[in-house]
Amino acid sequence: MQRRVTAGRLLTTATTLTVLAGLIAAATGPATAAPTPSPAPPSALAAAVNAADAVAAAGLDALAKGPGETYERKTVTPWLGGLYSVSYERSYHGLPVVGGDAVVLADSQGKVRALQSAATGPVGAPTAPQVSAEHAEKTARTKLAAVDSVESRRLVVRVKDGSSRLAWETVLTGHKGSAPSRLHVFVDATTGEVVDSYDDVRAGTVNSEWNGPAPVTISTTNSGGSYSLRDPNRPGLSCSDYSTGQVFSKSGDSWGTGSASSKETGCGDAMFAAQKEWDMLRDWLGRNGHNGNGGSWPVKVGLSDVNAYWDGSTISIGHSQANKWIASIDVVGHEFGHGIDQYTPGGANNESGLGEATGDIMGALTEAYANEPAPYDSPDYTVGEMINLVGNGPIRNMYNPSLVSNNPNCYSASIPQTEEHAAAGPLNHWFYLLAEGSNPGGGKPTSPTCNNSSVT
Repeated sequence: MQRRVTAGRLLTTATTLTVLAGLIAAATGPATAAPTPSPAPPSALAAAVNAADAVAAAGLDALAKGPGETYERKTVTPWLGGLYSVSYERSYHGLPVVGGDAVVLADSQGKVRALQSAATGPVGAPTAPQVSAEHAEKTARTKLAAVDSVESRRLVVRVKDGSSRLAWETVLTGHKGSAPSRLHVFVDATTGEVVDSYDDVRAGTVNSEWNGPAPVTISTTNSGGSYSLRDPNRPGLSCSDYSTGQVFSKSGDSWGTGSASSKETGCGDAMFAAQKEWDMLRDWLGRNGHNGNGGSWPVKVGLSDVNAYWDGSTISIGHSQANKWIASIDVVGHEFGHGIDQYTPGGANNESGLGEATGDIMGALTEAYANEPAPYDSPDYTVGEMINLVGNGPIRNMYNPSLVSNNPNCYSASIPQTEEHAAAGPLNHWFYLLAEGSNPGGGKPTSPTCNNSSVT
């Protein structure tokens, strides 16, 4: 059946989801879009920012800093209820401090509500490197199997687990097997050893075909009689063929074949899901676009991998073992969720499980907002339930994570060493209890709690 579409970082999760808790607890019922929030008066924004700047400059409480350290404001993200989260990056004698970022939550009355810092207290470290950038790059290259290019090198102070080191940060682009990689490698500028690394490419594994009842509608661009999968109302959002890099375009505004084995169908599904997530963020959370500042990111369909990825600026959609493009609402919502995480004050979340759970939560919220009936991608708390990505049904379960691969339901000391998708369990479980409670009734599943209590 043809689907017709017509024009029409490290503390992010803890801070952002806590702020959102009061806003999204009821977001799993039928979607009723609220009016687009009116822009706050300039005085409200100024009051919040001035209050946040004053706290950052003073280095109060969680934002305590040492000599030679400063906070530089980076982004301001408005939320509902007159709240603003203001992010800061720290420097030490002019050197960027990676892992020293901070967030201040302030309101339109100029009152500071909360402070969070990835590193508390001074971050003093040497400032003169004993190892050259070239030597550090050579060492960094050993951490990535196939290096296509060196994107950047810079001298930084790397703070992690309470310790500060002068380090060379080298950003490599390339591949790990069939998966793309944008790898940050930190080499100690005194000893020459690798002290840390993380990858901007975030893998999410889910499923898709998948939307209805037909026809579904999306926003497309019409230019000179030619239509394209480029959103005219959400800057940056488009969908292209992964192999050619070309945005899908044609003379008519009807897209796809109704089968997810078609790249064009996959791109139509991806646009539909991304646009629903954008609208959910606007109507339920008061966020201005995926990136918080009125913008979004491009999608590419056709990756030759049983997976989907966020690489820091683009979403790439691969296929299932049945060779169908996995552009369901929960997959696309998950991958854009990595971007939302990265572009929310605090920076990208690379702690075990937190980023993956943030993606799952954004996918679940988008399903709830779209509110499609069965047999389409209807609201639920399982991830990848519609098609068997690898033949084993859902890949994660939010109300009882242990039902899939015995993933952990509760936090323990082993979570930081747990594989990141499995380690999403505790935060996914938290979200279900927040949104539904432990025994919601109405056909919704019960959820065990970690201390055998009852949550309403």
